[in-house]
Amino acid sequence: MKPFALVRASWLGTWMLAALSLAGVAQAADTASPQAALTTVSSLSPGARPLNVPLDYVITPNGYFAASCVQAVRQGERVLTDGSIEAQDGSLRKPAACTKPHYTQSGMRIDPSGHTSAPTSQRQPASGYSGWLLTAYYTTSTGVGSIAANWVVPSSPSKTTNQVDYFFPGLEQSESDAQSILQPVLGYNAFSGSGVSLWTLSSWNCCVSGTTYYSGPVNTAAGDQIYGIVSATCDGGSNCATITSTDETNGHTTTLKTNPYAALTWVFGGTLEAYNISSCSLLPASKSVVYNGIQVKDMSGNTISQAWTPWNIIGSSSPQCGYGISTTTSSVTLDY
Repeated sequence: MKPFALVRASWLGTWMLAALSLAGVAQAADTASPQAALTTVSSLSPGARPLNVPLDYVITPNGYFAASCVQAVRQGERVLTDGSIEAQDGSLRKPAACTKPHYTQSGMRIDPSGHTSAPTSQRQPASGYSGWLLTAYYTTSTGVGSIAANWVVPSSPSKTTNQVDYFFPGLEQSESDAQSILQPVLGYNAFSGSGVSLWTLSSWNCCVSGTTYYSGPVNTAAGDQIYGIVSATCDGGSNCATITSTDETNGHTTTLKTNPYAALTWVFGGTLEAYNISSCSLLPASKSVVYNGIQVKDMSGNTISQAWTPWNIIGSSSPQCGYGISTTTSSVTLDY
């Protein structure tokens, strides 16, 4: 992946490819989620954030966004093609169009139109790495109908400051025309609020017309078994995609019903993304995450089996934490 941001002039260039305080969605089908708000840029140490990103922006799995451009989708709702959100009773709410840019982890500005521009300041964060660290991916010649994976919530970091860690598999459109990324996401310190745990699950689709949508969060905990699946039964133009993040240990689940926007051909078996990582102690103490039982299927339900391409994105950047990537046809192991 030149992940979603990399593709847009490097919009994942340094890194990939919020929200309002929200009352949330269900932890399980019959329970309400805690009151939650996404972690803000202002919580990051000054040396760990690009100078041009506003302090009131929030941190998402896809970079920094204005809260007005991040939409929480409640359990039972679905995102329609025009960006409206439809409730189970058929009622609609139409969020205002996003008019503010969002930023990659390196500070590249991306306007709602998709136009990109380099940071006004070329100063890179001095005291912490932010972005995708490790992933394994491949591209296919036919549209993907689903990806599913299992993994275990790792041990919490031995040190907690204001870092945010994300883990997910996912799907995007082609490398040359990436419009959005659909991903079931495990996050550490991604949300705050009453009743919100440090480990949470949410489902995301970002960033057509500059808006990112998510469901959840629901609480999870170190050692719990996670199952994430992205299912898309069409190539776009209708609301046929479902992203589900489930804690199989406690039964909490959160689902985002949305659009694939176009054929999904870029497959990520497992990714580690983090913000404000200045030392290895800010990453989970277990030092490894294994995405196993990975199943990728085409629109007809036939299994797609290809070799994964390992990608050590952080490279020689600091901190160096024993990074490694190993794969089989149905597993991706990320070491750090």
